[in-house]
Amino acid sequence: MTERVRRTKIASTPRPRDRKEQIITAAGELFYRRGFHNVGTEDIAQSVGITAGALYRHFKGKQDLLAHTLTDVFDAATTLVVDASATSLDEMIHGLAVTAGGRRDLGILWNREARHLDPERRSAMRERFFAFLEQFAIQLHKTRPELSEEDADLLSWCALGVLTSPSYHRTEISAERMVPLLEAMTMAVVTTPLDRERGPAREAPAPGLQPSSRRESILAQATRLFYERGYQAVTMDDVGSAVGMTSAGVYKYFTSKAELLSAVISRASEPLQLGLTRALAGASTDAEGLMNALDAYVEFASVHHDLVGILVSEVTNLPDAHRHSVRRAQHDYVAEWVRLLRGTRPELSDRSARFLVHAFLTVVNDVTRTSHLLQRSTIRTDLELIGRRLLAAEV
Repeated sequence: MTERVRRTKIASTPRPRDRKEQIITAAGELFYRRGFHNVGTEDIAQSVGITAGALYRHFKGKQDLLAHTLTDVFDAATTLVVDASATSLDEMIHGLAVTAGGRRDLGILWNREARHLDPERRSAMRERFFAFLEQFAIQLHKTRPELSEEDADLLSWCALGVLTSPSYHRTEISAERMVPLLEAMTMAVVTTPLDRERGPAREAPAPGLQPSSRRESILAQATRLFYERGYQAVTMDDVGSAVGMTSAGVYKYFTSKAELLSAVISRASEPLQLGLTRALAGASTDAEGLMNALDAYVEFASVHHDLVGILVSEVTNLPDAHRHSVRRAQHDYVAEWVRLLRGTRPELSDRSARFLVHAFLTVVNDVTRTSHLLQRSTIRTDLELIGRRLLAAEV
C-alpha cells in the first residue's frame, strides 16, 4: 500500500497595506538621486523587494509613478492652505513644514523631473502646483492685508523655495530639527516688509546680438535649448539647426552632447565664483562680504537665469569626472557663504548656516526663473530684502 504523502501548504506572504506608498517613496528617492531617465521600473521594484510585474499591479509605468510622487504632496499642501482660514499663519506654516520636511526630494522632482511627464500629466500637475500657490497667496493676503496681491504672490513663491530648499543639499539633520528650522525660515520670508513705491513692470530683455564665433553661437543656442527643454530632450541636430548648421558641423567643435553640456556648465560656474571673489575683495568684514555676495548673486541670477536653471537641473547628466568636479566647486562656493554667515552670526551652528544659505539660493533661483516675477520693476530689491531677512532668521 502506497503511503500518502502529506503536502505542506506554503504560507503566502501577505502584501503590506502600504505597498503603494512604499513604491512611491522608493521611486521618488531614485528619481531624486539618479534622474528620471537613469531609473528603470526594475530598479524601483528591486528597492522595494518586489518584481517589476508586481509594481505594474499598482502603477502603469514610470510616468505614472513620477506623477504620483508629486501629486500626493501638492494635494496635501493645498488642503493645508485651504483649511488655513480657520487657523493662524503660524499653524499653516507649521503644517507645510511638516509636509515638506518629510519629502526632501520635492524640490528636485518638481524643478528637474516634472518636465519629463507627458503633456497631459504635466498640465494636471501644473494645475495642482498653481492651485497651491494661489491658495497660499490668498491666505497670506488675509493675514497681511497691507500686501498687494502681487506681493503676496511673490512671497508665496519665496516660501515654497524655502520649503523645498533641503532638496538641493544633503546636510544631515534630524526630522525633529528640520521642521522648526523650515518654519523659522519660512516665517522670516512671509513677514518681509515690501511696502514701497514700485514703477512699471520691467520689459523682457530683447534677444540682443548673437556672437559671430561658431563655437560661441553653439554654446549660446545649447544653453537656451538645454534650459527650455532639458538636456535629455535636446539633440545635436536641434543645436545645429538653431545655429544654422548640421549636427556634423557641431561635432567639429564638440565631440559629444555631454562635452557640450560640460562647456555650458563651465560657462555658468565660472562667473559665480568670480562674483564671489569680487564680493570678498570689496569687503572689510564678514558682514560686508556676505551682503556683497548676496547682491552679486541676485544680480547674476536675474540676468543669467538660464545658466542658473542649467546648474540646478542638468549637473546629473554630466560625465562622472566633470560632475564630481562641479559638485566640489558648488560645495566650496556654499562653504564660503557659510563661513561669512557664521562670521556674522557666530551663534549659528554649521548645519543651521548651511540650511539658511541654501534656502536663500533656492529662493533666488526659483524666483528669477519665473517670468512674471522677474518682470517686477523692483525684483532685485525685493530679493535683496527677502534674502537679508532670511539670513537673519532666528533658527
